[in-house]
Amino acid sequence: MPRIPPDDTVQISFEEVTSVSTMATLFRVMAHRPEIMHHAIQLLQTTMRSGSVEPQLKELLAVRVSQVNHCSY
Repeated sequence: MPRIPPDDTVQISFEEVTSVSTMATLFRVMAHRPEIMHHAIQLLQTTMRSGSVEPQLKELLAVRVSQVNHCSY
């Protein structure tokens, strides 16, 4: 349970980006500050969709970083 409760009243439209949709609770907590939430979602989508590294490899990297840091992903 996060210290700051998620704001479930805010509609967050996640495009078909797995890494964003798996972090819905994080973005619902950020929803208390919508300007921060929108920028964070945009940054994550840009990071995961563009560049020369394949999206699958980026996902594997995110999973491994979570494992190393002992946090669930």
